[in-house]
Amino acid sequence: MLRAVQPLRLYGTVTSPYVRRVRVVARELGLVYELTDTATEAGQAALRSVSPIWKVPTAELDGAPVFDSSVISEALLRRHGPGPLAAYDPSELAIRNLLTVIDGALDALINGFYLGRDGANADSSAYLRKQQDRAASAMAWLDARVDDVWLTPAKAFGIAEIALCTTIGWMEFRNTYATDRHPALRRLYARHCERPSLIATAPHD
Repeated sequence: MLRAVQPLRLYGTVTSPYVRRVRVVARELGLVYELTDTATEAGQAALRSVSPIWKVPTAELDGAPVFDSSVISEALLRRHGPGPLAAYDPSELAIRNLLTVIDGALDALINGFYLGRDGANADSSAYLRKQQDRAASAMAWLDARVDDVWLTPAKAFGIAEIALCTTIGWMEFRNTYATDRHPALRRLYARHCERPSLIATAPHD
């Protein structure tokens, strides 16, 4: 059951994988949150009133703005965690490297997705080809580091699994990357994608 322990307002969309990460963490910790939909004109105006970079997710914790999904998640885990999640130490380099590579793959594909909406394609854009190649390199690196169905060394569902599952979920939702080329990542995703927090936050139009 979600509980109102800390006032938490999120600014973002139900399709953003970075917003979804925070929503999953909040649900795992049993926290109530209010999502301001920035896909609307009113939501965009609200976001721009609190964030100078207009980036989602932005959160308000005790009325103070926080501008990055990793920072928001770390703050929630520090204040309310770990709960059912694996303990997370932001200074642990192995986990930080995993998150950096996941973010690298995701950012590359998000760039490509929006370039594609503007008419670019890999045949005509060297930059877009580089983004696709960067994502493939990152995903292959991650695939080699899956231990059974885990990225977290403690073999418990943690921030790395959340980041990867929300990334793969977005890849499938937007049809931006064929993850079936990475069997270990598919195995991890299949093991965790039915977790209630992931089902409840699945992207949709």
